[in-house]
Amino acid sequence: MKKLNMLLIISLSLLNTACSKFQVEDANNDMINLKDTKNICLGRIEFTVPKETDVKLGEFSFDGNDFNIIENVSSIDQYNETIKNAIENLKNEKHETEGSLLKLEKNGSLSINGKSTSHIIVYRPTEFTDSIFNIDAYIYLNQKLIKITSKAGNDRLTKALSRTENIIKNFKLKPTNDLKEQGLCWGDFFIIDNMTENRFFLSEAFLFFPSYSEVKMHIENRSRDESDTPIIQMIKKNRDKIPEEFKRDYKVTDIRSGTKEINGVKGEELFTHYEPILSFGRGYESGVWQYLGTLDNPKDSYIYFGLEGLKSSSNKENSSIPQKQIFQLNDFVLNSIKISKNNQGN
Repeated sequence: MKKLNMLLIISLSLLNTACSKFQVEDANNDMINLKDTKNICLGRIEFTVPKETDVKLGEFSFDGNDFNIIENVSSIDQYNETIKNAIENLKNEKHETEGSLLKLEKNGSLSINGKSTSHIIVYRPTEFTDSIFNIDAYIYLNQKLIKITSKAGNDRLTKALSRTENIIKNFKLKPTNDLKEQGLCWGDFFIIDNMTENRFFLSEAFLFFPSYSEVKMHIENRSRDESDTPIIQMIKKNRDKIPEEFKRDYKVTDIRSGTKEINGVKGEELFTHYEPILSFGRGYESGVWQYLGTLDNPKDSYIYFGLEGLKSSSNKENSSIPQKQIFQLNDFVLNSIKISKNNQGN
């Protein structure tokens, strides 16, 4: 298992039919239902998954702000109590020269029936900090409490507050019908953004499948970063760093490698089979597809898709799912990825 994890960490995390000798049919394995589906909106993209898919949201950030949902807050009274306690705690924490840690607090622009459902709190992180402020914004919407966090230096506090206030103003529930406005999806929520300015964003989701419990997918949409590298080049470079003892235990075969265009987006794909040499099992697959996008262009964002045919947390070396079915699921989700309708035409 240690050897399997080493291969996954070095080869994967850095990141239509295959040869028949890799395909092993399992009579006890039911095929996932690819006709009963649901659509997922993530960042500026959308894709289709089997209806059974368990979608777990990963990191989400926008314009210098990180977003999280605070658990166990599902009523307006609990929201008000959370805000009250946060303010009181900061008032009671002493600062070396400024009295208390609290700098300011005020209502945000969102409200329901005249009652504020958003709040901004600015404070020093510690008793001796005098050059940085923490900014915490809270939004209560759809019986959920969203916390938005950022930092700012003394000379940038006004600009940072303006960014936070702009996010609150443009934060809304995602419509159940077609989206009309340009912007970013995050779970049940949506941020209006017309992409006229280059505001960095990051959104990711992890997909799990009850019918194929060994399989995990990771989809990411974000602004391109200067450090981004073509995925095939990066993986093959990292393979050279794998110790020889691990190379002797697994046969690594690239089944598909090269350019792959999906719904007008021209990226590159690498789909690999890992075959344990000593155990004589069928092994497992991993796949990646990447579109780099364009630096400093909010209308042309980075997209990543990754599949682990055998999750690294598994204590196995061989997948129990036939390779044909792994390919079917991989291609079904991958080929559905596209720029969301509301963000097209730019």
